[in-house]
Amino acid sequence: MPTTPIPLGVLLVLLCVGCASAESTPLSEAAVATARAAQPRAQRLVERTLRQHPEVAHVVLHVTPPGKDDSANVIIASNIGRIGKLADADDLRIMHRGVAETVIAKSGDRFNVSLPLLDRAGLTIGVIAVGFHYRAGDDTARWSAAAERIRDQLRKKIPSAASLFAR
Repeated sequence: MPTTPIPLGVLLVLLCVGCASAESTPLSEAAVATARAAQPRAQRLVERTLRQHPEVAHVVLHVTPPGKDDSANVIIASNIGRIGKLADADDLRIMHRGVAETVIAKSGDRFNVSLPLLDRAGLTIGVIAVGFHYRAGDDTARWSAAAERIRDQLRKKIPSAASLFAR
C-alpha cells in the first residue's frame, strides 16, 4: 500500500500540539485547526524575527482569528511550541489593557516581555511574547525597549490579522 508523505510544516505543528504541557489550557479541535491554518505566514514572521535578533530566545504570536471574538485568541506561531493553545487571562489582559507585562522566568535565565500585537493600522490583533536570554543584573529596561522595537518592526509587515492566516 503506498504511503503519502506528511508535509514538514504539518508534522511540526502536530508535534508541537502534542507537546503542550499539562498545565496549559486543553486544546480544542477548533483551536488546533485554526492554528494549523495560520501557521505558515505567521510562522515565517517568527522565524525571520529570530534570525534578525540573536539576542531573542523565543517569539510567540497570540492572534484572534478574523470574525471571532477574543475567546478564540490562540497561539498561531512560535519557536517553543504551544501552537493552538488558547489565550489565558494574562494574555487577554495585555491585549485589552494595551500595556506590556514583564517577568523573569522561574528558571532565572529568561526575561519575558508580553505586549499587544498591532497591525499596520495600529489595531490590537493579539499579543506578542518575546523572551530574551537573561542573567541576573541585566538591564531589563533595555530588553523591554527591544521587545517594543521588535513588535513595531513586525507591525509594518502585518496589514491585518487576516494576513497572518494566509498561506
